Amino acid sequence: MPAVDPPTVRLLTDADLPAYKALRDEGLRTEPTAFTSDYASASRLPASTYAQRLGQPPDNGFILGAWDAQDALIGAWDAQDALIGAVVCVRAERQKERHLADLVGMIVAPAARGHGVGSALLQAFDAHVRELPGVEQILLSVTASNTAAVRLYAGAGFQRYGLLPRAVCVDGVYHDKALMCKTL
Repeated sequence: MPAVDPPTVRLLTDADLPAYKALRDEGLRTEPTAFTSDYASASRLPASTYAQRLGQPPDNGFILGAWDAQDALIGAWDAQDALIGAVVCVRAERQKERHLADLVGMIVAPAARGHGVGSALLQAFDAHVRELPGVEQILLSVTASNTAAVRLYAGAGFQRYGLLPRAVCVDGVYHDKALMCKTL
């Protein structure tokens, strides 16, 4: 496999919301056990629904996107500067929990997996979350059977602290969520 340049990772803006929604909807459709949201409900929402996650005010969270500017990862058939991954930071609102931030909605386009996109997103997430005043710990949940994702998070310094049995139900089948945290 030829070497490819790492993706460009940056904060999303209002202009990026249609691309984010398309990536998110595709992830919900193709990987239903990986997310607590469901495709049928989320696909009906307008892209503007996600504007609240863009970080206004900026100390409450953000959305990072990974962009494949050279079409090196997903192929020339796709649009140039394609959004190939995203991750969301949601800051706890309660005063007693303001030291916590949740990593949610991590998604990498199937064609871009295995090329370091997830690692690049996590590195950028770590850098940005450290700029949020008072954040001391990052929390996440991941489908326990998704060993690739669990390994990715563990490699980025997250430790498992629990398991939520039967956390999501997809087509009548229950899936556990591994609960992980990282102290900054």
